[in-house]
Amino acid sequence: MDAAMTYQGDMSGRPVLVTGAARGIGLAIAHAFGARGARVAINDRDPADVDRAVAALREKGSDAIAVPGDISDEHACAGIVAKACDGEGRLAVLVNNAAIGRAAPLASHKTDYWRKVLDVNLTGPFLLARAAQEALRQARGAIVNIASAAAYGMKDQCSYDASKGGLISLTRSLALEFGPAGVRVNSVCPGFVDTEMLKSDANLHRHSQKFAHSLPLGRLARPEEIAEAVLWLGSDDASYVTGHALFVDGGWIRP
Repeated sequence: MDAAMTYQGDMSGRPVLVTGAARGIGLAIAHAFGARGARVAINDRDPADVDRAVAALREKGSDAIAVPGDISDEHACAGIVAKACDGEGRLAVLVNNAAIGRAAPLASHKTDYWRKVLDVNLTGPFLLARAAQEALRQARGAIVNIASAAAYGMKDQCSYDASKGGLISLTRSLALEFGPAGVRVNSVCPGFVDTEMLKSDANLHRHSQKFAHSLPLGRLARPEEIAEAVLWLGSDDASYVTGHALFVDGGWIRP
């Protein structure tokens, strides 16, 4: 194979911010960037969880720092971004991964819960993109939003589905706005991923196991498989890709 066509993914020394990175998909993303030489800023709400994730990356020789905070809080977002940037105020990649959601039919879907899901899953990425826009422009960087195949709709998941559909639309809008500055914006849309979060919801986990058998690939995704897609979109190897929603779902969504 021609060397020019070989996947590189080199992120040496580049500052990368990953939200919701204390566990699951977010932690796998942090490890993927760290293994390629990035300086990874790990965000999550619980400082103790963040410290454990930072320690896990450092154990493997990666450069990682802790930037705990609530991404649904506008003032917290400014501080998170400032700590994640390098000494010249640049941010190479912003990965908006933090998300919440649980299965509940509309009749039992409380308004406060709807707002909480939208605050974390959609408003948080908006706030962080706004706070990071100058740092991303300086680095000619990239935003990767973790949306979901559920954006196409799943039963009893109205708030989560709406938030992820909105995140895909936000991705496309920001790609148009930031493109002239050399900043790329894309989203990754996982299907069911074998994480502790999925296993913690007994009904959802049971459904996912049955659903996996109907997929062309016949299984759930591993967090590392999502992470590799995010790494590619955040790297220079995807330098001509923007405004795209990449479905990493085992063949679930077939337009």
